[in-house]
Amino acid sequence: MRLSITLLFLLCCLIAQAQKTSPENRIVVLGEASIDVPADQVKFTVVLESTDSTSIEKVYQKHRVQEEKLVKLLQELQLPAADISYSLFSLNRQHRFYERGAVSYFAGRQTVNFTLPSVDKLSEVQARLIRDGFVNFNSHFTSTKLKQHQTEVLERAVEVAKGKAAVLAKASDRSIKRIVKVADTEDTDPAFRNYSGAVLQEVEAVGYSDQNLLEFPQTIPLSAVVKVVFELR
Repeated sequence: MRLSITLLFLLCCLIAQAQKTSPENRIVVLGEASIDVPADQVKFTVVLESTDSTSIEKVYQKHRVQEEKLVKLLQELQLPAADISYSLFSLNRQHRFYERGAVSYFAGRQTVNFTLPSVDKLSEVQARLIRDGFVNFNSHFTSTKLKQHQTEVLERAVEVAKGKAAVLAKASDRSIKRIVKVADTEDTDPAFRNYSGAVLQEVEAVGYSDQNLLEFPQTIPLSAVVKVVFELR
């Protein structure tokens, strides 16, 4: 009985081993694709900075003035809480060095991020920030449709890999039988050595304050790289 079980186990192992695609009978191809997604939002990062050489309390008072101005702007924009994030207020002593010596002062800092649901108010918000005394901020375009286009760009990347694989197989007088594996993360398969995992890259379009430029629609390049293993005939 034990002998029968052992033989059956060995037979199953041999069958499983035979079903595996040998490294000599497969190729690994990288597929890349990119699509342009229309920009329909603007992300802002505003840095609240305040300094004073004599008093921590004065630094905090200056910060509170800035904070109130920014909160008023955000309330006027009626942004949902989910579109607003911020760091906690930080305070530290810093030093500025000159030829005649060093001067110490207290510095406060806080970062606030928020997203405009439309690009229409970009110039208006930038002008308002400058008018309210905020001199350290930046903005860039983004899109609400990035996630829904991720599947599309991955599918295109796989199609590109298929085309490359067909050319490579033909060069060796062979043909593609099937796709063995598509990887979108780091893989421990030996066939994937020296290849990086699939990458989705979002390149953000930068916004400018000139109203005339906003007449030209902006897009965000979304790209993907996948690794595909093909079995050869």
